Amino acid sequence: MATTSLQSNWKKKYRTRTLSKAQGGTVCTMAVSTTFIEVSRPLPAPVYSAHQDLDFNDDRKIWSTRHIEEHPFVETIRMGVLQYRLQSASHFDVSIEVHQTRSSEYAGKPIQLIPSFKIEVLFHDFNNQKLYRICRLKPRRSSRKVHKVLAAHIQVREYDRNVSLHDFLNVNFPILQDPVKAETLHAWWSENGKTFNWIGLPTELKERIIQSCMHRTHEPGNGHRSLQYPRKRDRRRSGPHELTDILGTWSQLLRVSHQVRAITLRLCFVGSSNMTFSKGLCVVVHSCFDFKDSIRRLGKYYQVLEPNSVPVDDKSLTLAKTYKRFPKLFPELKQYATLMHGIRRVCLQMGFLDYLHFFKITAGGFEQYWRSYYVDYEAFEQLPHLSELLIILPDPRGRLEDKSTQHGPPLFYEDFACPRILHRFIYEQAAVVLAPYENVKMYGFIDELEKLRFNALRQNAIKMLKFTGPELYELYAEDGGGIKLEERVIPGVQIQEREEISVDFQQLDATHPNFWPPKCRCAVRCREVLLEDQYNI
Repeated sequence: MATTSLQSNWKKKYRTRTLSKAQGGTVCTMAVSTTFIEVSRPLPAPVYSAHQDLDFNDDRKIWSTRHIEEHPFVETIRMGVLQYRLQSASHFDVSIEVHQTRSSEYAGKPIQLIPSFKIEVLFHDFNNQKLYRICRLKPRRSSRKVHKVLAAHIQVREYDRNVSLHDFLNVNFPILQDPVKAETLHAWWSENGKTFNWIGLPTELKERIIQSCMHRTHEPGNGHRSLQYPRKRDRRRSGPHELTDILGTWSQLLRVSHQVRAITLRLCFVGSSNMTFSKGLCVVVHSCFDFKDSIRRLGKYYQVLEPNSVPVDDKSLTLAKTYKRFPKLFPELKQYATLMHGIRRVCLQMGFLDYLHFFKITAGGFEQYWRSYYVDYEAFEQLPHLSELLIILPDPRGRLEDKSTQHGPPLFYEDFACPRILHRFIYEQAAVVLAPYENVKMYGFIDELEKLRFNALRQNAIKMLKFTGPELYELYAEDGGGIKLEERVIPGVQIQEREEISVDFQQLDATHPNFWPPKCRCAVRCREVLLEDQYNI
């Protein structure tokens, strides 16, 4: 009986009718839905003002999303809100929901959008901001019986005024100042569905876009490691990581198109003032094997900036090898350029023994320790665009001890080690052999006197140059490839005048067979100078 009395207090479920109407062979059908209506205790329709703060969770005051009895005009409002959010990623980051209220006064009962049509809508976001507003269609004068409803025709009642939907959203749902997350950007682009003509963009704009992508890779917090503290070479790292470290997560730009690859490589090679690597591609060398490994790896990858840039037969392979070895003599073969030829800067941070091998020191019979597999300063001739050389001399305040496995003579005399003479062997030879290169900087001298000595030696070596780079190329072209020399010489340096550059600073002859390890015979012992500088620090 209790169940029967309870059922008597409720009316049975009502089903809306399905209306079908044939028009021109097409059947138009309205959707079917069910609803429950309380009969025993009917509630009066809620009456409230448009700006009253109501509970969003109260089902009596709003319709559920996409409800069957929701007026079609609400969907048009949603489309207008979506257009407002799609104008930028920052606008899309602001979530705006639209629901129809159950107001009896502004229920939008007539399906036809007559001039007096009004409907109450709830606008809310995830910040618990709820705005109840009266919406209508902008009055228009037209002879048409059926008007096409657009988002631009929607007006919202705001402070006794009717404003456009765009202005209403712009005031009440402003964009956030926080950076947009990657997930929001992806969702905005997927929802937007728009494309743009990348090919039609100016080259300068494309360069700016690619430059912005590369710059974001090295912003603080993205794991960028400064060149001041370079990462030591890892034998497990293969490929052109000197280049991919600059691109970071944007390495795939090299595979987009030929033009994008050309712009990306040019930015990596030349650099830009707006980028972290502003002076171009730099190779940091800690040993002779580091430099050889970098040259070998980068030389395996062609730049592919021009047609027919990859050798396909024996003839083209010969031309590619010729340019790889002599890029300055055959600039017309630059189509076969590799990533190695794009190096602009080289930073040498080697130890004493590696520097002696690299600059091919002959003092004390050191030439007997040369090895053919050691790379030396002649490798710079394979870098046609080398614009800067940074040489950091070994730290004289470091651990001056010989290793049992080193490939060379002992360098440090016990208790009388002389890093000054080793420095002089290095920078005297460097001043001579690096004279053809314009921008050479050397750091790490023991004192200011050594720095002045190096600068004087370099200036003398530059004055003794017999030919400049363009003059050598012109001479090579006129002589049909050059002439054979009886003795190996350094280009542009006269043999008989080379000994005049060296400055005598020790009584012991450097050609003495028992020269190694050199004993400190300086007027002021190197040990005392270094200890004094250490205490002053």
